[in-house]
Amino acid sequence: MKYLVWFMLLGLALSLGCGGKTAVSTNTQPVTLAYKQLGGAATPYKMTSSVTLNMMGNTSSWVSDVVFSARVESISADGVITRRLTFDKFSIFEQSGGKLEPDNAAPGYKGQYLWLQLGADGKIIDWKGLDGIRSYTAEDRDLKNVLVQQMAGVFQPVPTEPVNVGSKWQRFLEIPVTIRGGDYTSRVSTDYEVVGFGQRMLRNCVKVQTRSAVEGKGSGTRGGDKQFWVETKGAGKGWLWFDYDNGLVVEYETNVTADQDLRYERTAKTDVATDAATIDSRMAIKLVK
Repeated sequence: MKYLVWFMLLGLALSLGCGGKTAVSTNTQPVTLAYKQLGGAATPYKMTSSVTLNMMGNTSSWVSDVVFSARVESISADGVITRRLTFDKFSIFEQSGGKLEPDNAAPGYKGQYLWLQLGADGKIIDWKGLDGIRSYTAEDRDLKNVLVQQMAGVFQPVPTEPVNVGSKWQRFLEIPVTIRGGDYTSRVSTDYEVVGFGQRMLRNCVKVQTRSAVEGKGSGTRGGDKQFWVETKGAGKGWLWFDYDNGLVVEYETNVTADQDLRYERTAKTDVATDAATIDSRMAIKLVK
């Protein structure tokens, strides 16, 4: 069985990057970050993600390239946001025999949709869709759960009150994940802080720095009746650019480093063995012009 690994691709844990060469100012008046896409056309994005797993000196990788569009379907009086996302392109590669090999099923996922409902606190209320996706990632996680996790992290609710440099808020995201042979629950708490204002892709934006703590636990069976237990802990930091005039995310990047322990019952053995791994992951989205 492949090594069971959990990684958070943002809401997740974010990496504080320079955001290119965009100048950041701290002299802007407070602004409102409310989403304003309700009733408008879907907004196109490109998403790239990657994972590098080092387990006991052995390294493996997984990368993906996805194009999708997002539209706000409704915003309730109590802040519940419902979105519909359509996935227009899938390209997935994983390391096999020392090189990255394509997942031939991935192009067939074009046109899949995700209906996602988030509460004002950022927690997932409900989701549906992605019915045609049957794949697992290289980390043995159901690709459906990975996509839900990624999209919930990117489109977290923003504060209702105006923000300025130094404004802070927190969000908490939890999602059950199907893994081969068992189940897993991932949890991410993220602290957001406004660090400045500037133009990004010719849009007036606020830049937000994030710091996240991630953890996860799961268990299951393999080889018929042999049990395993997996636990993950990590941390990250990052940034996003939010267009406050048009009410949408322009860019978002997440990096996380996590340690994971896999304990498992061995075939023909009575003891429980433990394998340790380090996981470095990155996920980024960018508005398509």
